[in-house]
Amino acid sequence: MEIHQNGYFSLLSDNDKLYISVYRSGYEMREFNNLLLDMPTLQLHNFTNLKNALDEARGLRIFIGNIKPRVEVIVSADEMEARIKLNITAREFAENKIQISSEISAALNKAGVTEGLDDLFQKPITVQKEIVIAKGIKPKDGKDAIIRYYEIEEKKPVVKEDGTVNHYELALIDNIRKGDWLGDKIPPTEGKPGKTVTGKLIPARRGIDFNLKYDSKTIEAIEEDNKMVLRAVIDGAVKFEGDKISIDNHLIVQEDVSYETGNISFDGYVTVKGTVKDGFSVIAKNDISIQGSMGLGVVEKIISKEGSIYIKGGIFGKNTSIIQAKRSVFVKYCNECIITAGEDINIGFYALDSNLKAKKIIMDPVHGKIIGGTINAEIQVITGVIGNRSEKKTYVNVSGFNRAAIKKEFEQLLDKYKAMLSEVNKVKQQIELFERNSSGAEYVNSKEYNRYLRKYEDILVEIKLLDEYRKRLQQILETKGEGEIGVYKAAYPETYIEIKNMQKKIDSIVSGSFYAMDKEIHHN
Repeated sequence: MEIHQNGYFSLLSDNDKLYISVYRSGYEMREFNNLLLDMPTLQLHNFTNLKNALDEARGLRIFIGNIKPRVEVIVSADEMEARIKLNITAREFAENKIQISSEISAALNKAGVTEGLDDLFQKPITVQKEIVIAKGIKPKDGKDAIIRYYEIEEKKPVVKEDGTVNHYELALIDNIRKGDWLGDKIPPTEGKPGKTVTGKLIPARRGIDFNLKYDSKTIEAIEEDNKMVLRAVIDGAVKFEGDKISIDNHLIVQEDVSYETGNISFDGYVTVKGTVKDGFSVIAKNDISIQGSMGLGVVEKIISKEGSIYIKGGIFGKNTSIIQAKRSVFVKYCNECIITAGEDINIGFYALDSNLKAKKIIMDPVHGKIIGGTINAEIQVITGVIGNRSEKKTYVNVSGFNRAAIKKEFEQLLDKYKAMLSEVNKVKQQIELFERNSSGAEYVNSKEYNRYLRKYEDILVEIKLLDEYRKRLQQILETKGEGEIGVYKAAYPETYIEIKNMQKKIDSIVSGSFYAMDKEIHHN
């Protein structure tokens, strides 16, 4: 088929191939270039054949290229985008918009592009350039299950004065009544499938499901408002064992521990609404909260084997009472007491002639006073005052820590934390691969799928534990030097401080931070 003819040659098309037949020499190549501009459907492939044909003018039919369609449709490999290219001149487009619109529709139908089409004439059109004409709809993956649990807040005592009474408040035990909310799970959603420009459905990933982890003996899961809700089966105290929430036994003594109750020894949590009378003991596996405002006298012992102790009203121990907790002790004041804690001792107002031992001993920086006695901490002591104007001998010792070792451990933990994040992402990708390539019934019953799901949950728990440990190490590193004694108001003469086996006697009233660094005690 002849598509162009002049006094020098004819251009012919045959099955979208372009041929030239030259019967007269003398046609300039630059003129042929102008011809290509006027006929955008022509695509020159063989320049050498063209040049030889023009030079030799032998009248033979010579292959030189291809014939492009007036409307080219280019579909991406993933069929999520289609473009068109109008191989016509701008003048032709301006003069024949309606006809060309019909050609575009026909070309798109022929290419199977039926979805996500744009209104071509609502945007600027440039001929002989690719224009996006259709976009597929991406699938919307389902949302993962959302799990919430009862949140046990960090225990921080509140110290305040109202002009007549000093208050020391702390909600140590999270008490729960039968039927109370303890957590819930919003189930995963299915997601919404996508569609390619050619109409093919793209399956969406269903959200990942997670299991609520709870003690089925003390907590039940009930379906409420399209979600699973955890509710207490019994009264008690909330606690977490690893990643599992449970309710432990909680003994509540409504009045005092005295001859009427006898000594208390309980496998769980204990709350005493009153006080503990002289000579009596309270021993519990978990937290102990003694809420009487009058405080304690010469009790025998208050011991928490695995938890913390809160004594709202303080203690007058007469060097007999023993207060001991595996975790922390919170007390309003202590007078002639022996207190030992595996973590912190937190005192609201004063420690007088007491023997205290813990990793950190924290007095309220405004009201706190350490007067007499012996204080032994591993990391830090914070207080408002040490000693008094009568220059009572007071000993404060911080055994200290190795900053370089803690910093190295912190950095190793961060590396492990990053590796765990990378690992959990890889496992999640494996889970998503199952969900994309299998039906719901297939992957839910797959042993390998469930193995990946358990692994995913286990890694998340480990990441949480790592983060908690990271925070503890960071708190140590925030301490000045390699052991610190912080005095916010005044340390009086006859105060003896020791940090990392280095001693210093205070001979005049000072305040500030004393800390060990480079085998010296520094003060600022």
